Amino acid sequence: MELSNSMEQSMGKSLVIGIDIGHHSIKAVALKPSKGTLTLVSYRELPIESDIFTDNHMLNYQKIVKKLKELRKALPLFSRKVALAIPDSAVISKVLQIDSEIETQEREFAIMQAFSHQSPFPVEELNLDFVEVNKTGAGSSMSSYQVYATRRDVVESRTQALAKAGYQPILTEVQAHSLANIWQLAASTQHKRDWILLDVGLTQSSVCMDLPERAPFCKDIALGTQHIESEAEFEHLAHSSTERFIFALVEKLQRNIQLLTSVHTTPIQGIWLSGGGAATPMLAEEIARRLNIECELLNPLSLFTPANGKATVGQANGYAYSTAAGLALRGLDWLEQEHAA
Repeated sequence: MELSNSMEQSMGKSLVIGIDIGHHSIKAVALKPSKGTLTLVSYRELPIESDIFTDNHMLNYQKIVKKLKELRKALPLFSRKVALAIPDSAVISKVLQIDSEIETQEREFAIMQAFSHQSPFPVEELNLDFVEVNKTGAGSSMSSYQVYATRRDVVESRTQALAKAGYQPILTEVQAHSLANIWQLAASTQHKRDWILLDVGLTQSSVCMDLPERAPFCKDIALGTQHIESEAEFEHLAHSSTERFIFALVEKLQRNIQLLTSVHTTPIQGIWLSGGGAATPMLAEEIARRLNIECELLNPLSLFTPANGKATVGQANGYAYSTAAGLALRGLDWLEQEHAA
């Protein structure tokens, strides 16, 4: 049966797919709002070859388009709107002070001008986004803006591949912001606003916590499970490399908690583990023991209402979908704001 364009659009208009392109796989999470809740419509993981990434965060166009088309066949019909991540390491982030008297239409130009003096790249080669953090003080003439910039070709290598594969990219987002969305949802549903999220990935890990009246606290740790995998081929080294990885990660996590508590008065009461490396043997236990703090695995897919009323969703490997799920949340937020505007 053929559907009219209007019917097709109405079925897919409020559904957003978060797509996380990693070094070993592409993960996708499709969400839609439904009666005051968020419904998990679908989630998929598709293995990819490691050479799909070329230098400087760019993608092999032909290979990624082929994989994205393959992924689309496994996702719900009519789902085209996509939110995708730009690697944190490809993003320049700065806080700038701008005259608060500047009119709205001139603000973007003023921010670009100020940013151009601190950027290693010409601003015409960059995509810029900014958000007002706070006024510097009562009666102050200056406002603080958190500015994010990434090279335009890094963004376009992803959006063009998605468009070619039949998707409609609506939002590109910093990976850290997608994790902040997962933190917000977990904190509100579990009533644990004094917990932090540790997302353990292949090449890096990320510590994240949203802060009232401030930009989220998000820090990357240059440690991921590839540090275990590189030695796992030698069976007698696998156990010791896991121990070394855990020791180093806990040490860096402790430093980040100290940094966070120095600017945030609430003591940290617990840690959620997510990401592909969340279930690393003994990681949660060692964090709890060495930092004397609660530590739980967080399956981000469990934060949503499953489609078709299924009781549990992907408990075995759901941890790895944190970025994709957070991206879908960001995409839904963006659509809602666009609709309201």
